[in-house]
Amino acid sequence: MNNAKAFGSVLSRVRKEQGFSGAYQFFKAVGGSKTLGLSFMSYWDMERGKKLPKSWRLKAIMGALGIEPRSPNAQELVRAYFRALSGSDELLETLSAPAQSAPDLPAMELAEAAAHRALSQRAMNLTMEQWELRSRDLVSNISLNYLANTEGWVTVREISDATKFKPEAIKKALKALAAGGLVDLSGDKARSPFADKVIKAIPMTPATAKLRNRLAAYWSAWLADSHRVDKKMMTVRMTKANLDIYRQHLEKAVNLSCIYGSAGENREDSAVYFIDASIHQLYPKN
Repeated sequence: MNNAKAFGSVLSRVRKEQGFSGAYQFFKAVGGSKTLGLSFMSYWDMERGKKLPKSWRLKAIMGALGIEPRSPNAQELVRAYFRALSGSDELLETLSAPAQSAPDLPAMELAEAAAHRALSQRAMNLTMEQWELRSRDLVSNISLNYLANTEGWVTVREISDATKFKPEAIKKALKALAAGGLVDLSGDKARSPFADKVIKAIPMTPATAKLRNRLAAYWSAWLADSHRVDKKMMTVRMTKANLDIYRQHLEKAVNLSCIYGSAGENREDSAVYFIDASIHQLYPKN
């Protein structure tokens, strides 16, 4: 396998791990040429190892895939890219030496590895049309979220009891969601084909800005009246390099939740929790 094909193989694998089963599905979901700055055939040639992207274009592709800059997938893609350009890892070895900063934690533990594997196997993406349907109103967004975290058929009454939305509003939302393949309907019952799956976040691209803002507003309104189960806070000064290291560990900690959760849990003994790990820069003010 030549170096360009090796890069294409890594790109294809990462794309699948991010929940995009097909190259065209990914291209269309993130806004196509408007976001990536290239045609589908140009992108497809990259995955097939027929061409390499410009460095700025690779950055756009990684952003559209939802890959954090310092994540293992990002590092593997960049390494494969420069290996294809130079023909070897010789120069890259200079950059791979450990930085002189605070000591990092030990290598990923088994639980973290299991969480990463579970996420990659369960990850799914919605199409832009499905995101449009999900974000049509608050009732649609929350109803779908409830169904995606609940296995099997659920009655309109159960959704109403859990969310406090009126049954009529829920029925209207479910009908629209069903038309887009987001839920299945049977009389006054509904279920989601995404139950026990991990729906990947909407791609962070210019084409999705309005949808992301709308969804963020829904969640802000919903969480403002939610019950906080726990909270941990700390203020600390650190370098940008150490912040990047810590963010990776924080992401792993959040991902560990999928080891403990299941949409098939007994509904009488379980609840749906929202885990929000945020980092705010306090000083200096931006």
